[in-house]
This record gives sequence, structure tokens and C-alpha cells, in this order.
Amino acid sequence: MRSLKLFFLFIVTGTLLFISSCSKDDPVNSNDQAPTLPPQSSIITDFSDFPDTSTTALQKISLTRNNWSWAALNVSVWNSVLTLTLAIPASAFFESFNHQPVQQQDGSWLWQYSLTIQDTLYTAKLYGETIPWGVEWRMLLSKDGAYTDFEWFTGYSNQEATQGDWTLNKNPESPIPFLSIDWYRNSSDGTGEITYTNIAPGEPNNGSYITYSKTNEVPYNRYYLIFGKEDNRLVDITWNYELHYGRVKDPIHFGDENWYCWDERLDDIDCLE
Repeated sequence: MRSLKLFFLFIVTGTLLFISSCSKDDPVNSNDQAPTLPPQSSIITDFSDFPDTSTTALQKISLTRNNWSWAALNVSVWNSVLTLTLAIPASAFFESFNHQPVQQQDGSWLWQYSLTIQDTLYTAKLYGETIPWGVEWRMLLSKDGAYTDFEWFTGYSNQEATQGDWTLNKNPESPIPFLSIDWYRNSSDGTGEITYTNIAPGEPNNGSYITYSKTNEVPYNRYYLIFGKEDNRLVDITWNYELHYGRVKDPIHFGDENWYCWDERLDDIDCLE
């Protein structure tokens, strides 16, 4: 009986030692390695992907470009909102790639640095904490003479930094949740998707969103899906990134469920489908 107890004790001890050894060698379970920063594209979209071959304002308002113009107008509205909203937090996040993190006593990692945005000095603290299923992120910003350690955004990314989300507060004067960002990328084939959603409580546009997709499909390899909550409007836009032709669908604007197309020069054409 005593030998049987010793046998089981040996098995349990060996198993625990094996698990401990695996945990030390497994980077997923180790806090000794700084987590991978999510890509810069996880927080801001390059709206220049949308086709614009015009060179003058007159060309842009041409009556032969109604379809492209309507698509471009919807994209530009979100572009303006996001450019303004993300100017400071995105700049602070981009700067983190130029610095090395330092591990903290609680096991998290801290990227800390100063930067100048629009002639104003800021101090940024980006925390990354490895958890069993990924990494949790937290960005604190301080502005000289104005505020200290304002939590501008938080987020999550998986271990491979191929998907995740961000939640942004509006600003230090109005520290309420304002924008959520869900993102995905496939670095091997260059595809990806990002969705911005208005989550500001009490706003009529709470629930509005824009999704941008980058694919390898043909003939259209770029997509925008734009939803406006206040007027319950869904605008579907697809185009060919290299050749500029595309199409737009907006039942409220056009009065039907049909696609409305433009060619390589952005001029209106009949859709072939």
C-alpha cells in the first residue's frame, strides 16, 4: 500500500514539473516577453484607397459622375469625423512603435514617451498586459497644463496581432465612450477588415457604423458598408482598387435596390450585372 502511494506521488510530482517546464518555454504563457503591438492600420483607415482621379473641383462635381460622387460623399463624411476624432490618440499610438517597453512589477509592459501633436506636448503611457487569450491595452495621455493620465482608449488583440478591438473615449472634456473599432487582418495575403461604430450614449447616431474591407476578390477588391442609424440608411460601395471603377447601392437615395456604377474615369455607366 505504501509503495502504491509513493507511485502516485511520483506521477503527480512529475506531471507538475512537466507543466511548469512547458509554461516557462511557451511564449504564450510567459510574461517575460513584451506583447506584439497591434498594427497601425488597426486604429485608422487609409481613406485614400477610395478612387479619386479628379484634378479639379469642377471635375469632381461633374454631372457625369453622380454615382461615384454619392459614394465619395458618404465616405468623406466618415473620413472627416474619424480624422478629427482620432487625430490625437492615433498619433500617440503610432509613436509607440519608436520606443521600447519596460516590464512593470505587475507583469504588464509600459511604453512611455513624450510627443508633440499640433504644437502641443503630450506624454503617453501605453500599457500592454498579456492574458491567457491575448493582450489587453490601455492608453493614458497627459497634456501639459490641462489633464493627466486621461484614459483615451482601451483595447484587446490576440497573441498574433491579427485581430482585436479598441474602445475610445471622446475627449478629456467629455470622457464618455464614443467609438468602438473592430479589426482583422491577414498578413499573408494582405486582406483585412475594420469597422468603426458610434457608441456615444444618448446620441441619435449611436449604432451608426462604417466597415472597410480589403480583399483579393474580382472584379471588386475593396468594400465600404456605411450605416446611418438616425435615418436608417445603408450604403453599399464596392470598387476595384487598381482600376478605379466601382458601384454604389443606396435604396433611399436612388429609390431602388439596384447598383449604380462608374468606370475607370469615375464617369457614370450602366451596370452590366
